Amino acid sequence: MKGTTTVKKIVYGGWGLAHHEGATLFLPCTAVGDKVEFSAAKKKKNCLFGHVERVIEPSPQRIEAECPVFGECGGCHLLHLSYEDELEVKKIALLENLERIGKVKIPITGVIMSPHRFGYRNHALFKVDEQGSAGFTMRESRTIVPFPAEGCLLLPLEMRQAISRLPEATLPRNGEVRTRMDSFGAVHFWGLDGISGPPDSLMKAGGFSFPVHPSAFFQVNRYLNDSLMELATSLPTRARRRLLDCYCGVGFFTLALSKIVGEALGIERERASFRNAQAAARLNGISNVRFKCGRVEKEIGKARDVDMLVADPPRSGLPGSAISGIIRLRPKEMIIVSCEPPTFARDTKRLIDAGYILNSIYLVDLFPGTYHTETVALFKRS
Repeated sequence: MKGTTTVKKIVYGGWGLAHHEGATLFLPCTAVGDKVEFSAAKKKKNCLFGHVERVIEPSPQRIEAECPVFGECGGCHLLHLSYEDELEVKKIALLENLERIGKVKIPITGVIMSPHRFGYRNHALFKVDEQGSAGFTMRESRTIVPFPAEGCLLLPLEMRQAISRLPEATLPRNGEVRTRMDSFGAVHFWGLDGISGPPDSLMKAGGFSFPVHPSAFFQVNRYLNDSLMELATSLPTRARRRLLDCYCGVGFFTLALSKIVGEALGIERERASFRNAQAAARLNGISNVRFKCGRVEKEIGKARDVDMLVADPPRSGLPGSAISGIIRLRPKEMIIVSCEPPTFARDTKRLIDAGYILNSIYLVDLFPGTYHTETVALFKRS
């Protein structure tokens, strides 16, 4: 199907929403007010998903993206907007999901912007095609778009230069390579042919040092990790006796909050991250935290006497069994960290129905250029 339409709004996922012949149409890389010629082949119920063939009349919001492969590469979604307009899109998407799914209307308490739109990522996982070209995939596709000559602009210059200097023979055909820049500015690689990366990288945030296994998660925005920690520690209204950190990873929030709790327990199912968290506590000389390797959904049932809880779940949000465990524990305060507004809104509704108040909510822009949004919220037991 082909036609022309005008984009009405930008919704979560970076999609421009429009209408055509009674159907709702979603188009990537568009701005509000764009009049476009489109082609659509994918249909779900009464929704069409397509792409722009030509911009007939550009929106006043549309700018020239700085990346030459923007629109082909699926890594970024909003570089055709100014950073101010990008933040507005993210704020609206968060609030709309909260109202539509969470059934709650609340203003955003604060927005923490990234000081730089580019060069912020300390970690990336890129693909290599049959010809040995490295890059990221197209949106909703396995086709690889090779990096432009200057590399991916979301990566620091040091990482881009290191990638460009990789010998062609080391790039695994039809494979993937992980890269991370540590706190000393050294760039490491895993997945190359004939070259092995270190077992861990040393990362820093909030004055703490974290050994991080290649497969372990660590916050990717090198400019905002200190701010993220500071925000988390500022939210509780008083010191607490016992903290439970669900999905604690390498102990990022556990260590930060150890300063304001009597004792803390972190739960993490990935063994590499669990071991990193234990090592981080030893490395930083923190004695009032301990970690348990296991599934939150199971281990939360064993917890007792918790008056503060932190949860930074995967994109799928908190499972029902984890929500049930939280309701049983009835912590006085909870900090929920989420990178997925729809699942955050769903979990918010569950917690409000269980007697909690959404006290404050912050948007931390850890992922400029993309539609992804980090939300940090404080819930209090009513």
